[in-house]
Amino acid sequence: MEENAAAYHTALNAAQALGRGFDVNYDTRLLYCKGVAGSRVVEIDEDHTRDLSLYDNLVLPNVSRDINNFQESGGRDGSSACNYNEMLEYFNRKANIPGNAPLGSFNVAFSFTGAKHFDATTTKTLCMDGFFIPLARLQLMNSSLVLQESVKRAVPASWDPPALASFIENFGTHIITSVTIGGKDVIYVKQHLSSPLSTMEIKSYVHDIGNQRFSSTENLTSSGLLKYKDKASSIIFFVFKLYNLFLFVCYFYKNRCFRRFLK
Repeated sequence: MEENAAAYHTALNAAQALGRGFDVNYDTRLLYCKGVAGSRVVEIDEDHTRDLSLYDNLVLPNVSRDINNFQESGGRDGSSACNYNEMLEYFNRKANIPGNAPLGSFNVAFSFTGAKHFDATTTKTLCMDGFFIPLARLQLMNSSLVLQESVKRAVPASWDPPALASFIENFGTHIITSVTIGGKDVIYVKQHLSSPLSTMEIKSYVHDIGNQRFSSTENLTSSGLLKYKDKASSIIFFVFKLYNLFLFVCYFYKNRCFRRFLK
């Protein structure tokens, strides 16, 4: 029962995160969502709701019709040995954010300072290898998002750095439009500039570590999890305990500046 309650609470938090503000300078965790649970910066139809089925008979009641659930395939995924800018672009592409500004999740993954020039000039190569088990992807289905009136009123009327900083502190830089619930185990490797190893040696090194770490999970995907229903009262609990996986939430942001909503 405790596992089922935890899975329900996790799914509920994910649904309530949709439409909330988020500052991409921070790591991608629900902890860093702006405002309290359910305090969205965009309008969502809360009058028309229905029960939404997720996974393993988990159902969320009274979910807005603007929110839907999708299934994603899981498994092993990683990158080749990249330079700083290539890996930065990879992270931004995954988050659906154009540009070359480093995201908070990127800095956290590789223990960067956040000072782009310094981090880039002291890094030789970056590499990652991981195993992902997505259980559900909740997504806002609105084709056009509309800001809440309170958010519109808070947008600074002119270029005012302190006011803009306050706005970002309260509402974030982007809007969360999709949340993926599941588990992941990822190896991140940063090669310093002083390292004598070649790119191929680093790639082979990370691949070998991944083979050892993920060999017992290669056949475990989101669909394969259903085979273990008789061995665990909750799939999400089973995933975390058996493979020491942790909850992760991937945010995909609608790349629209807040001001564009006012035009």
